[in-house]
Amino acid sequence: MELLDSYLKAVRRYLPRGQRNDIVAELSEDLRAQLEARERELGRPLTDAEQMAIFQRQGDPMVVALRYRQKGPSLTIGWELIGPELFPAYLILLGVNLTITVAVILIFQLLAHGPFTVQVFLLPLLTRIVCVTLVFVVLNALKGVFRRRFSESWMWPPADLAHLMPLPRWYSALGFAACGLFTLWWLSIPHFPRMLLGSAAPELKFTAEWHRYYVPILLVLLIGTGQRAVNVVRPDWNWLLPMARFVADGAGAIVMFFFRTHALIAPAGDAAQQHLAQVVNGRLVWGLFGPWLWIYLGITSLVYGWYCLPYIRRMIHRRRERSYLAHELKGLI
Repeated sequence: MELLDSYLKAVRRYLPRGQRNDIVAELSEDLRAQLEARERELGRPLTDAEQMAIFQRQGDPMVVALRYRQKGPSLTIGWELIGPELFPAYLILLGVNLTITVAVILIFQLLAHGPFTVQVFLLPLLTRIVCVTLVFVVLNALKGVFRRRFSESWMWPPADLAHLMPLPRWYSALGFAACGLFTLWWLSIPHFPRMLLGSAAPELKFTAEWHRYYVPILLVLLIGTGQRAVNVVRPDWNWLLPMARFVADGAGAIVMFFFRTHALIAPAGDAAQQHLAQVVNGRLVWGLFGPWLWIYLGITSLVYGWYCLPYIRRMIHRRRERSYLAHELKGLI
């Protein structure tokens, strides 16, 4: 039962180390009994979808693990910021983010022949800590709402089970709205520079490097917007999310890394505006288009690449099966 093993592995991640084996053994026995009872009831082996229905009734692996935990650690400063239900996932995701961030910085600095200084690592790492913490603080505040309205949705389902879970339409719709607005904003910048440069727009102009990267960035945004639009209509095409995001975010990480290494803004007139151009350019390459952006895209690309692997394995397996059947039929004919 490969799906059962994947589910148990996901629950195991959130369990206390000293009790993992005993708890997983108990949960495994219970789930196997449910699966076997359902098979006897139907008189045949269960399909993947029927097994998944049982796992969904059992619950999100993170929530299931919490049932077996005593009151666990949390992040509390006067009031509870991240409760014990989410804290194990917070630690796991934060650790993965920081590890990948360091690895990505090392790779890109080597490729760009850049210096290895404390500043190169400090700002991206602090940014990741703040971003991940804020996300979990918001999730902790809204967990009651999500539990009531989206009780069947799992937070980060195991990669081997994700293909059995249609994407919630609300998730794709929110992503489409956010990505669509950002795409429209990007399209408006050449016609309305004030959308980016504010009141300084009359005194500044975009450099040739800006124009060189404009279309590649637009294509990345269109891929993300298109994927979300398609999944609003076809939530069962859950393979499209990891495939499109792996390509778009991976390409976006590479483009944004090199994009911010150039001067993006130049004076529109005399040299007196040079200082203004330098200030605005600094705000762009260290703020809006700062290292946090390409690191975020690099991390999400790797995560979605991991989610792509089960789809690729199944595709290869189906091709081999078709090839084998065609070979057998040819032999019979």
